[in-house]
Amino acid sequence: MIDLHSHILPALDDGPETVEGSLALARGALAAGTTKLVATPHINRRYDLHPSGIREAVAALRARLEVERIELELLMGAEISTGRLPSLSREDLDALRLGDGPYLLLEVPLGPGIGTLPSAVERLQRDGYGVLLAHPERSPGLQRDPAKLRRLVETGALCSITAGSLSGRFGQTPRRFALTLLREGLVHDVASDTHDAVRRTPELLPGLSDAAADLPGLREQVPWLTEDAPAAILSGAPLPRRPPLPSPRRRSLLPWRA
Repeated sequence: MIDLHSHILPALDDGPETVEGSLALARGALAAGTTKLVATPHINRRYDLHPSGIREAVAALRARLEVERIELELLMGAEISTGRLPSLSREDLDALRLGDGPYLLLEVPLGPGIGTLPSAVERLQRDGYGVLLAHPERSPGLQRDPAKLRRLVETGALCSITAGSLSGRFGQTPRRFALTLLREGLVHDVASDTHDAVRRTPELLPGLSDAAADLPGLREQVPWLTEDAPAAILSGAPLPRRPPLPSPRRRSLLPWRA
C-alpha cells in the first residue's frame, strides 16, 4: 500500500521526537502492509520549516532505514497550511510536491470555518499544481456545509481522508462524515496521518475494515484507495476507474447532518 500523509520525520513537527521513534513508526507501517510512505511534515505558522531541511531529514532517515534493513520506500512531501501558502515561493512549492509528482497536500483547516481554502485551491491549480486535501472529514466548516467540498472536488481537487477517522478516533461526527464522503465518491485516498507507532499509528486497513461494515462494497474499493489512486497521484497519471459502490438508498450529502 501507499501512504500519502505521515509525520514520520524526527524532531521536525509533532511527529516522533527521536529517530528511534521514526524507525518504530516505519517498522509499524511495513508490518501493516505499507511499502511506500510520503513524509509530510507540517508547513504552518507553528513549525518554521524550509524545504531544504525536510529534504535533509528525508535523506538522513532513508540512510537509517537502509542500515536497519527496513524496506520502506520514503518519499518527500509536506502538509501545507493555507496560512503559510502566501509566503511560499514557486521554488518552495516545487520542492514540497508529493514524491515529485504534480500534487501538493493542502491542510484543510480544523476550525469552525474553512477560511481561504477555496482561494488557496484556486491559486495552486492556476499555477499548475494538483491539490490533495488533507482530512476534510475532520473540518467542522465542511461538515456544516459539505456543498463547499463538492465544489472543490468538481473543480479538480482530490480528497484524502484519515484511516483513523473511519474507526471513530476523532469522534463520531468525523466518522459519519467520512462514510458519507466515501458513499458519495468524494474520497480519492485513505492515508494514516500517522504521528507515532502507538497512538497515531500508520495502519490503514483497520479503519477501512470498520467502514466496510457500514458501506457494502467498500472492500472492493480498498486497493483503489490505498494503491491505485495514490500511485496515480504520485505519478500525475489520470486516476484509474473507481470500483462502484451499490447505489445509496437516499442522497446523504446534500444536505448532510452530523
